[in-house]
Amino acid sequence: MFVPIDRLYDFLDQFVDNDVIIYRFYPHGSRKLSDISMLRYYSKYQDYQSFLGSIPILMHDQEPLNFDFYNNIDPKEILVYMEKHRSERLKQLQQRGTLSCAVDFLKSKNLEIFYGLHITDCWLLCHSEKNPSELLKYQSLGAVGVYWWSHAMIARDWYRYAQIDQRLNYESMNFAKDFNVYNRSWSGTREYRVKFTEMIVKNKLLPVTSIKFSERDHGVHYSNHIFKNPRFSVNIDLSVLEPNYFDSTASADYYHEDYHRSAIDVVLETLFDDSRLHLTEKTLRPIACGKPFIMVATPGVLRYLQDYGFETFGEYIDESYDSVIDPLERLECIVKLMTDISQMSKNSKNNLYKQLHNISQRNKKWFWSDNFARKIVDEFKENYQHAYAICKKSQNGKKVLRLWEELSYGAQNSRQEMIDMIAKIKSQIMI
Repeated sequence: MFVPIDRLYDFLDQFVDNDVIIYRFYPHGSRKLSDISMLRYYSKYQDYQSFLGSIPILMHDQEPLNFDFYNNIDPKEILVYMEKHRSERLKQLQQRGTLSCAVDFLKSKNLEIFYGLHITDCWLLCHSEKNPSELLKYQSLGAVGVYWWSHAMIARDWYRYAQIDQRLNYESMNFAKDFNVYNRSWSGTREYRVKFTEMIVKNKLLPVTSIKFSERDHGVHYSNHIFKNPRFSVNIDLSVLEPNYFDSTASADYYHEDYHRSAIDVVLETLFDDSRLHLTEKTLRPIACGKPFIMVATPGVLRYLQDYGFETFGEYIDESYDSVIDPLERLECIVKLMTDISQMSKNSKNNLYKQLHNISQRNKKWFWSDNFARKIVDEFKENYQHAYAICKKSQNGKKVLRLWEELSYGAQNSRQEMIDMIAKIKSQIMI
């Protein structure tokens, strides 16, 4: 399935200044350094010096930031990136016999490598998480953060037919299942899902829950997985669950049959054992389709949604789980809530589901409104403009001098020629 996210970045490009160049990961969803490239080659730059003085913005707004992922980068990945973006520079280093030294130097530069073609002292890092602890690490590399909820705009594209899909009408509250759980990948930050699945089994919630489970993720069986948080390890056989064969593109779609079969979506977000607020399309799918939800995510996500104008369901169900800091205790609170709902009488359930779906219809209407879309776009524009101003004020030419020393850039030019070029470029990029 091809998702044309470049169109989203083309849309945002109209709001960035002329001296800003958008970079993104392509193919979309990749995290490989070698897959970072310009959105397009900009004809607005008439000469190479003006290109060098432009400010790069990296769109890292789909996946959570992960500083350590780019520490001590694989030399092969660096060579691929250099070949892709700096073929002439690579040839020069090979001819001088300094390629290995350059690779060793770049290994420690994390994402700073991507804007090596630019001589600006800082760069813009577009991300989609609040309480961004990882962003603080990138600030030491000259990054200035630009937050916006990119998944809101992406979800409005991916689930656009839900706005007019007549099959997403829920006149009857006689659902076959109480809960619908999309439970695909469990590696990395999602390892909590293994523990959650075990709790579903142990608490005898399988009969009222639509859930599948893949015993292997990235070729590793869950019983052999080394848990970053050992408290999420399990001690029962999970092969009793129906296997999950969906791939990652499934999150870009919705299935009306699932929502007619189940009353409440239990959303398993990307981040759980974390302090950051990072909500993806997983959260917005039930909202787009007019379904109530229980959030399995980091603490505070319900307030996050409320800040964007959505209603949650605390008037009718216990949402205190959202304030529980300890991750295992938070899972236990969520499973207890599910258990309490499952044990209600049929009439009580029907009355509850009517109230929850009434709220969900209001959420759906707000999600598809022009005012909500405008709110998300205005958020990007405001945060971008603030970050851009910070970046412009910090330009002083230090990066050029540092690169001249560290990578022997001046081997082809005299030092005076380099100083003259720096002076000319600084005059273009300074306010």
